[in-house]
Amino acid sequence: MMNSKTTSKRAQSAMEYLMTYGWAILIIAVVLGALYVLGVFNGTSFLGTSCIAGSGYQCTNLLLHTSALSFTFGQATGNNWANVILYAVPTGTTLDTGTDASNSIGTLSSGQTTPVSITLTPTVSTGSTWSGYIYADYSQSGTTGLEAQVATVTAKAT
Repeated sequence: MMNSKTTSKRAQSAMEYLMTYGWAILIIAVVLGALYVLGVFNGTSFLGTSCIAGSGYQCTNLLLHTSALSFTFGQATGNNWANVILYAVPTGTTLDTGTDASNSIGTLSSGQTTPVSITLTPTVSTGSTWSGYIYADYSQSGTTGLEAQVATVTAKAT
């Protein structure tokens, strides 16, 4: 049979154990909460600038300024393109050739690259992230109005 003194010491030991670990867990929770509020767990803060082009397309040297998306674009589809217009379409929206930011680059032969700058509306603030897609509207061999999603973009404004 246990006496009350032994039970009391065990109870005190258990309470000290719970209090010690309780304070440690509380401190960890506060630190994690502060890191969350500061945006450390935001995935886009770890992402750099990327332009992932589809097969047959090239997207390099991507820069996002507060009012423009600049990059080098190329295509190697085996066909020459005429009347090329590139569109920057934000994530969560669909291509609207009437309102989306665009840049006409004229003709683009297969294997050719060209520098492009698309003015964004609305503008983005410095340090914020813009993500979306680059679409190409073009004609080739007498066929007009061809559209293709050519790249996926994630960039932080400088």
